[in-house]
Amino acid sequence: MTIERRIAGKARDLVGDQKETGVKHEKESAYRSLCESFPILLLSAGLAQTVAYLRAKSKGEYGALYGHLEEQFRNLGFLGPEALSEKAADPRLSQADYRLYSEMAMHAALWHKRMAQALLRKKGD
Repeated sequence: MTIERRIAGKARDLVGDQKETGVKHEKESAYRSLCESFPILLLSAGLAQTVAYLRAKSKGEYGALYGHLEEQFRNLGFLGPEALSEKAADPRLSQADYRLYSEMAMHAALWHKRMAQALLRKKGD
């Protein structure tokens, strides 16, 4: 199985878990909105700053997306017992590894965006 397929499958499962039943779906639409802006945030701020931002705002959809990104890295075998925020900010991480982690995060971000758009409702729907 390719890395892309593993990321896509995991994104489908994780985003699908955000689906709410019932009339109120504020959390669902907030998560979708965050997923839609996530690739841009990652591209403009970089991996370490984006992860620190998600971790700092760890309530609600921010905490969920941080946890999902961490699960993606664990699913791929890029992360052991340490937190993603620790790994991304580790000064011993080589430049090549940081770029690899950033690329994997961008793949995850794009798949989460696609899945959120396909599976979750927008605000007002």
